[in-house]
Amino acid sequence: MPVLGINSAYHESSAALLMGKALLSAEEERFTGIRHGKEASPYGSWLLPFHSIHYCLKEADMTLEEIDHIGYSFKPWVKLSRNLPDILFSLLKGDLNFAQRELAYYYFNKKIPEFLIKEAPRDPSIRSRFILSGKPKWKFHFVGHHIAHAASSFFVSPFEEAALLSIDGIGETTCTLLGIGYDNRIKKIKEINYPHSLGFFYEEITKFLGFQRNHDEYKVMALAAYGKPKYYNELRKLVALKPEGDYRVNIDFRKGTLFGVKELHDVLGAPRIVGGKITERHADIAASAQKVLEDTVLHVLEWLFKKTKTRNLCMAGGVVLNCVMNERIRNESDFENLFIQPAANDAGTALGAALWINHAILNKHREYVMEDVYLGPEFSDSEIETHLNTNKIPYYKSLNVARESAQLIAKGKVVGWFQGRMEFGPRALGNRSILADPRDPRMKDKINRIKGREDFRPVAPAILEEEACNFFKASEPSPFMLFARKVKPSKVNSIPSAVHIDGTARLQTVSRKQNALFYELIKEFYLIAGIPVVINTSLNYKGKPIVCTTEQAIECFYNSGLDYMVLGNCIINKDGFKKDGRDVIIERSENLALQR
Repeated sequence: MPVLGINSAYHESSAALLMGKALLSAEEERFTGIRHGKEASPYGSWLLPFHSIHYCLKEADMTLEEIDHIGYSFKPWVKLSRNLPDILFSLLKGDLNFAQRELAYYYFNKKIPEFLIKEAPRDPSIRSRFILSGKPKWKFHFVGHHIAHAASSFFVSPFEEAALLSIDGIGETTCTLLGIGYDNRIKKIKEINYPHSLGFFYEEITKFLGFQRNHDEYKVMALAAYGKPKYYNELRKLVALKPEGDYRVNIDFRKGTLFGVKELHDVLGAPRIVGGKITERHADIAASAQKVLEDTVLHVLEWLFKKTKTRNLCMAGGVVLNCVMNERIRNESDFENLFIQPAANDAGTALGAALWINHAILNKHREYVMEDVYLGPEFSDSEIETHLNTNKIPYYKSLNVARESAQLIAKGKVVGWFQGRMEFGPRALGNRSILADPRDPRMKDKINRIKGREDFRPVAPAILEEEACNFFKASEPSPFMLFARKVKPSKVNSIPSAVHIDGTARLQTVSRKQNALFYELIKEFYLIAGIPVVINTSLNYKGKPIVCTTEQAIECFYNSGLDYMVLGNCIINKDGFKKDGRDVIIERSENLALQR
């Protein structure tokens, strides 16, 4: 019984198709090239993730007509009903903008089933999957936003029972949900509603620091490591801790001010101009906001643990992509086991909506545990070669792509790595990656220049799972790059470009079971360089999402400073190759084998 999940209520539009143990999922941005799929606008809900839905249907060799259930991760009438008093009050004041916006949001989201049929792209290759012979046969479900978040984590976790925390900017009106999951059920325990949003608090600081809200929060997290929490007391007043795991955010998000008190800049000084110089004060503000966030979430979890009395915790929502916060939770909370699926942002609610229908509504037993997240499109070697030949792009066909790519990395080359199925979520986990040598202390800066990133941004290490305990102060696997682990002091100088200014690294552990080819590349690099670690960052450059297709990968290669691009078993560079198909840098695999 196929179940389709859709997210487009805000941003990070996505689709997921669930068929028993089989799962397909992708974000719309990967197909359209528009970051986050679209802006979080009340007028954009009709911009459904048609390309993502089409991918799921095509891969399953299905049409929309064959789907039995469709879930949409938003309940528009909940948002409208809770905001009716504010709508009426704004109308009495003569403020039509707020009322129009809220009514438009309700209308556009309520019409999603109709848009799904009528608004599909006119491209026949896509539209053919959406054509119906009659009235839709499926049952359409509006699933609560935070329930979808919680379901996206718990139902793919290895736990039979777990405490649940979903935390982001806002759902319908809920900003934080606390609950418990058991078997195929999720029970709400508490909701914290707008305007008390930790996500919006962090967005406000992001905007204040001259970054783009709803896009650049991870930059604030990175910048925080360079500062000290000197403004903690000032910001603590904006997020007040309350009994029983509650909190109150004292900011009027419509005006960007403290409620009836002062402008934000009266407390923190002048905001940073977009593109302006980043100073020590900005880093201190980032560090203060980061600590306020972490302390508040730990306060919430302290109560949740006492309430649920379970050792397992599942988290979801855009806020839990904050890997520094996650590490503090892992180290300081009472929970012993923590699970987060990597598409924890709104993209994951498409998956959560499908899972909620499958388990909580259809009462199906849980069969799928998320051990990897390679759920997107893949391209065969023959498809890649056809594309290269058609576009007259010279390439070298590798005898052993893992070994020869490792050789290039060991020689200081920055390599684009395009293999297998695309990852679901914002992390590149070894299939749509940029790889480099962590031993070179200049490599982080080189990669940041290639990608057009700020120089304070760190890059992540990918390490053989069995070697992680030798380099990091943690023994648990971390396959989804969601924790900022402390690097052992004795190893910092071995991988200087992979270590952030605070001595941490957002590591990815790699096992052969999860990704055999990527594991083999790291192992080959280990044999050459004596280090079981490579730098792994996403295969994209400034303003672009992570690449999905062969064409996008090649465009990324020629519009960035990458030295090589490895697509399947084909390797390309910008200078061409010798007539015999060998590049002067690439040594024959058998020659290297003889040297061992």
